[in-house]
Amino acid sequence: MLTTTDAVDKTANQTVRLDLGTKDGVKSIRIGFTDQRLTAHGGLAVWTRFITERGLREQLRAVLPHAPTSPNAYDPTDTALGFIGGILCGANKLAQVAHLAHDPAVAEVLGIEAVPSQSTLSRFFARCGRRAGEALSGLHRWAVQELPVRAEGYTLDLDSFSLIHEDGHQEGVRVGYTRKGLKPCHRPIVAAIAEIPLIAHFWLRPGNTACVSNAANFLGDTLARLPAHVSIALVRADSGFCTQGMITALESRGLHYIMTAALRSPVRTSTEPVMPGITGSALPCAIRLEESVRTRAR
Repeated sequence: MLTTTDAVDKTANQTVRLDLGTKDGVKSIRIGFTDQRLTAHGGLAVWTRFITERGLREQLRAVLPHAPTSPNAYDPTDTALGFIGGILCGANKLAQVAHLAHDPAVAEVLGIEAVPSQSTLSRFFARCGRRAGEALSGLHRWAVQELPVRAEGYTLDLDSFSLIHEDGHQEGVRVGYTRKGLKPCHRPIVAAIAEIPLIAHFWLRPGNTACVSNAANFLGDTLARLPAHVSIALVRADSGFCTQGMITALESRGLHYIMTAALRSPVRTSTEPVMPGITGSALPCAIRLEESVRTRAR
């Protein structure tokens, strides 16, 4: 019987060379075989490195309301990081996040035990009520706290948009106006630091809420949550926020602001003496209209 004492290295990549005929003659290519896990989402390793340096896992562990008692339960932070990783991979449904479990390398790249299933994610979010939402909003304060001091101050952008839910079963969904017509939706209001960009604060509101509804209180809540070293030099908003109440709230806080105004008849009338004959898109946006708005509001 023929025996050998040479050990076989099963971990080494096996390669073969094939000769292929082309119009330029015979060329060879190398084909490799490996038992290593491969993934199209290897770029997530950069994300995992970033959140490791910033301590996101520890911050999540401090605010998540989950306290599993089973020894076989997933670490809640793994579930949260798996969900975030799914979003970064392009998933827009829980089922699409769970589908990443078929790629065994994704969990390893994300540094988690396993990509959570759809049912695991559903149970995870079922535990996140209003109190948990308030706690999780602390992550935004933590992120803003990391901002450096800026001598000229930061710009705060306010915006509101429709978040469509076709099935309409989510809590707080109401029929409201969207770009696709009347649809079941939420209408969140968001405050973002423009220079980063970074979400500083947000409220999730029913879909039948107007853009400017309670916006002045939201502005005050946002400013109260900002750390002392983050000063706001300018607030920007679109025409949905251009009301007398919002202007008063901004000026009472001594904030500089830029807001677009819908080009309706009162605006046209106010600008006509300043620049007669200039209307429509040619109308400069730097016209000061606060006094006219106050006068007409009275």
